Amino acid sequence: MASWDDGYVTDIVYTSNFYRECSPTWLATASLLLGHRPPDLSKPFRYADLGCAHGFTALSVAANCPHAEVWGFDFNPAHIESARDLAAKAGLTNVHFVEASFEQITEMQQSALPDFDFIVTHGVLSWISPANRANLIKIIGQRLRPGGMAYISYNVTTGWTGMVPLRALMRQLAAASSERSDLAVPGILDFIDRMKAAGSLFFQAHPALEARLTEIRKQDARYIAHEFLNADWHPVMFADVANAMTDAKCGFIGSATLSENIDAVAVPAGVAPLMAEARSQVLRETLRDFGAGQGFRRDLYRRGVPPMSMAEHHALLDQLSIASTGLPVGEQVTIATSLGSLTGRPEIYRPLLAMVESGPISIAQIRQSPTFATRPLLELLQAVALLIAGGYVHPVLAGGDSPAARESAARLNKAIALTNALGGDVPRVVAPRIGSALNIDLLESLVVGALLDGHPEDLESLVTTVLSQLTRGGRSVQRDGQAVVDPKEARVIVSNILQNTLQNRLPVLRGLGVL
Repeated sequence: MASWDDGYVTDIVYTSNFYRECSPTWLATASLLLGHRPPDLSKPFRYADLGCAHGFTALSVAANCPHAEVWGFDFNPAHIESARDLAAKAGLTNVHFVEASFEQITEMQQSALPDFDFIVTHGVLSWISPANRANLIKIIGQRLRPGGMAYISYNVTTGWTGMVPLRALMRQLAAASSERSDLAVPGILDFIDRMKAAGSLFFQAHPALEARLTEIRKQDARYIAHEFLNADWHPVMFADVANAMTDAKCGFIGSATLSENIDAVAVPAGVAPLMAEARSQVLRETLRDFGAGQGFRRDLYRRGVPPMSMAEHHALLDQLSIASTGLPVGEQVTIATSLGSLTGRPEIYRPLLAMVESGPISIAQIRQSPTFATRPLLELLQAVALLIAGGYVHPVLAGGDSPAARESAARLNKAIALTNALGGDVPRVVAPRIGSALNIDLLESLVVGALLDGHPEDLESLVTTVLSQLTRGGRSVQRDGQAVVDPKEARVIVSNILQNTLQNRLPVLRGLGVL
């Protein structure tokens, strides 16, 4: 193992991911719904991603918000090279990627870096050493400006008690293997299955591990290696993080997982009264984690938590707009929560979804509609929060429709399509209207790139282009995980997929500013 990696997996690069909760639009909306003044996204702002990996989050912010100054930091040079390469292909000059450890960042001169309006760090805190955790918090204390927001996600002890010793076993099995981390993963999981089959009493004492191991097996081997095979893997309690952030002059304001801010759908009914008895916020959140069996938190902090008047809060809420994401709605509106699947009341959720079908709509416009004019504002805001959490709607980014935002987002989406055409794996596009990104099919990515390059919207021509790009990238058309050898059959499969893209997906992508 390399001496510079501090026990972190570096023999393989991390997967390229995007988490919607890290976008400035989402963070500002969460702050507003929680009753706190958000940073003004219509003005220039600065954004930092600590532990940015391949940098897609930072790249999406830079493309959607050309008026922002964006920074990504990672200690792995392979990650920084990848991020810089995609930024160069997209011609994004407002994003900077720095190869540096958290300790090195804390030692930089104050003038070497700006202060930030947003600092995010996703999936890092629980996977680094205690010393590096302290450095991470120190950076936030040094670099987050007054009024700025910090996002920190991490594994919580309450959801991982049975997994802690099993993870230690996985780490030992990896250390005993001569294979690369991701290649060692199948053998590690197979050995664990053999332990269960052999009658190990540990698994009988922790029956919930069966479901978790089933989910783990569905993940990319690279993700599993980075999740479980590092030297450091430390689920922590909320109190540990909150106390450290208090020392950094940052106060907890709520969760970026919006449903978790609504107790009625976040904890069992009997737990809510116990939480109400808590005299401290730290105890209240700890009880929440016990009540929900919480395994992962997405915490939001603010540097300074001044009061905001009701009049100002309502005025800012009225300016908030939401747009449809095109997610299909079945017979019932269902939303995943900590307690399972929630079914929304049709008299509230159906009218809301009908309103956004024709385009973005503001809270002020919704409040003035006959359906909601007489309903309590809190009821409306909770419904909006749950629809956002469920992926049915998304907050609109102020200025996301500007020519500059559309142009820079188009450049990044074309660079993504080119990367995928050459064999890459970036299954998403950025959507400037909402200031975020969308997960899409690889073939859809190629279609988006072709259309942005001026390709005619003709099915047969697009099929020919996409098949050519798949061949160029060393890929083949798949059916049930197997390569399709017959060219005619391959063409039929791609044609069916692209026909759905043209008919159903393009209107959504246009509505969100992708095209």
